Amino acid sequence: MNYCKILLGLLGVWAVMVVILGLFKLQVYFPFNIGSAEEIPYHRWQTVRFTTFLTVAYFIFRYIGGFRPVSALAVLDMFFKLMVFIATINFWIADKLSDEWGVVLFFIIVALLTHRTARQNRGKMFIKDW
Repeated sequence: MNYCKILLGLLGVWAVMVVILGLFKLQVYFPFNIGSAEEIPYHRWQTVRFTTFLTVAYFIFRYIGGFRPVSALAVLDMFFKLMVFIATINFWIADKLSDEWGVVLFFIIVALLTHRTARQNRGKMFIKDW
């Protein structure tokens, strides 16, 4: 059984749910905290924002440097590794690390699974065509 695919599939369903509910002015932040848009903790949305920017910057610099293309899993792998790093820093700065260690631990597990799976599939691009 491929735990990485199952976990990423569940995160994908969660992400789509967050977007759909967000269109109706109902915000969900990890894992299932529901509130208005103003209730999302600052350290949480800054973590996602910084992680997204760093992931985009990383792949822009890879492209400029002429590195080989990567699969979608490699992008997710880098995103989750950066998420652990940025979340730890942001939660520590906000003095929330002791309260939110479970979130960091969850993303450490996700990062380890995606890292392992990406290493196993190293050098492979997409098998199926659009």
